[in-house]
Formats: sequence, C-alpha cells, structure tokens
Amino acid sequence: MKKISVIVPVYNTKSELPKCLKSICNQTYTNLEIICIDDGSTDGSSQIVDEFAQKDNRIKVIHKNNSGESNARNTGIKIATGEYIAFCDCDDWIDKNMYEVLAQELTNEDINMVCSGWYRETNSLCEEIKNELPVSTQAFTRDELLKYLYMRDSYRGFAYMWNKLYKRQLLEDKHNNLISFKEELCLGGDVLYLAEVALNVKKAKYIDKAFYHYYQRDESGCHTKDVNRLRDWIKAYEMVLLRFEEEHIDEGIMAYVKRFLAYHSSNATEIAIAQGQEKAKKEFQRFMRQYEQEYIALNTQYPHRIERYCYLLNQ
Repeated sequence: MKKISVIVPVYNTKSELPKCLKSICNQTYTNLEIICIDDGSTDGSSQIVDEFAQKDNRIKVIHKNNSGESNARNTGIKIATGEYIAFCDCDDWIDKNMYEVLAQELTNEDINMVCSGWYRETNSLCEEIKNELPVSTQAFTRDELLKYLYMRDSYRGFAYMWNKLYKRQLLEDKHNNLISFKEELCLGGDVLYLAEVALNVKKAKYIDKAFYHYYQRDESGCHTKDVNRLRDWIKAYEMVLLRFEEEHIDEGIMAYVKRFLAYHSSNATEIAIAQGQEKAKKEFQRFMRQYEQEYIALNTQYPHRIERYCYLLNQ
C-alpha cells in the first residue's frame, strides 16, 4: 500500500474544517500523510488542526504567516513523502473510499493521474456534477485529457485539482524538480498548475463516480469582486496559452482555453462596469475583443451568452 500525501491549505474555515479533516482521517485507505498548512489563520482554525494532530499521528501541521494558498500548497508539496499526492481544500470533504478507489487505478504503471466526479455543495443543495458527453472508460492520453479539461460545457467533472490523485513524478519537471504554484498570482494559480501537470501526463483514467464535495461559499476567491485579483485570473489563462503554444498543443484545445479567457474577461468587465472603474473596464474589454472570435464560435448553441458578451463589449 503506497503512501498518499494529502495537502490541505488551511485558512479561516473554523466552521467547515472539522468535517474536512474527519473525512480525510476516516478514509478506508489508511496509509496517509495528511499535511495541514495553517496559513496564518485568525479564527481558531490553528487550534483545530493542532487538536486533530494530537489524535492522529498521520497529521503534520505547519503554522506560518499568511502568504496565500499557492505558497501554502508549495510548502506542502515540498515536505510530502508519499508516492501519490492529493489536494483537498479546507472547507470541502470527501467520501470515505475516495482514495482507496483512486489509488487502485494508479497501481497500473502506465497511468499517472486518476480523475473522479464531484458534488457541488451549498447550505441548501447537494448537486452531483455530471459530464454531458461520455468519457472513455479506458486509460486515455494527454491530448484526450486536455480535451476533457477545457471542453467544460461537455465535461464538467474534470476542471479542478482536488478531484484527482497524482503519481508524485507527475508533479516534477523534466529536470526532476517539483513544479511550483505561481505565488505571484492571487487567483488562478491552480488553473496554471493543473495545466502544467496535465502536460506531463502519459496516461490518465476517469472514475465515473463522485467522491469529492466542493462547498461553494459566496466569499470564496472565485467569487471575488476585486479587480486586481480578477486580473490575475486572466493572466493565469494567458500563461496557460503560452505554455500550450510552447508544447504545440492542438489548435482546437487552444481555442477552448481562449474561450475561457474571454469568459473571465467578460465577468471582469461586468464587475468593472458595476464599480464604475472605466480604466479597468477598457482593459478587460481589450481581452474580450482579442478572443471574441473563439468565444462566439464555441458558444453558437448558447445565444444568450453571445448576447451578453456583445452587450458588455459595447458598454
């Protein structure tokens, strides 16, 4: 039974954190190293991870000054000793057999990433996220994985880091150095990191079952109204495009990445308009114009999206 290192950045989620840690500690797969990086919590989360560590010697706790989620994740992967690596956010939780099922697939030496389904959780709703199109039941290649990752309307179950299990070597570059999260990005670090890791994939596998429970909070980073943080999200997708160009990724996949960049630019434009930030609005609209062709071409079945896009572009 190979060791799984589970990396959990912790920051001010006192209400949700116990459920998260219990779900990891209670896994049927027991050979775990649970690395909790307390990123300067001020709400009592620090005490919670310490209490859990006293009861379970598989938990390693690092307390540090607040430096952001990417820095916390980098701290975790640097000290991880497991042959397999997993990520879990501190306000989410997982079903008890998640790592057992995923690790079983990684025993195949040709496979270095396993993906699974997930649930969206709110205070009033639990929704299993389903793919609209079928996913291969066999191991598939890097290019097939990229299609699943970026054709988001058709394959909604793939997009995130936390519903996956990775062989450690997958997180290393060609010089055998660990790939790091870009700490200068306040948002979008996981977008770029997953793209870098996906480029390393030789074979991946998908388990058509949901295990991971993503708790959607209104105050989470992905719902930010901060224009500077929104710039980072756009920058992350620009960096993904650059890396894919360097690796000569298929133009069809590149078009879907450009569509995402256009989509996030439109969201940022909408927020800038609402806040009366004229300079930021014009900046984001430039991105919208740059990738307008891809956005419209890949949304023809969604006329309401195109209508909204054109409206924002002309404000």
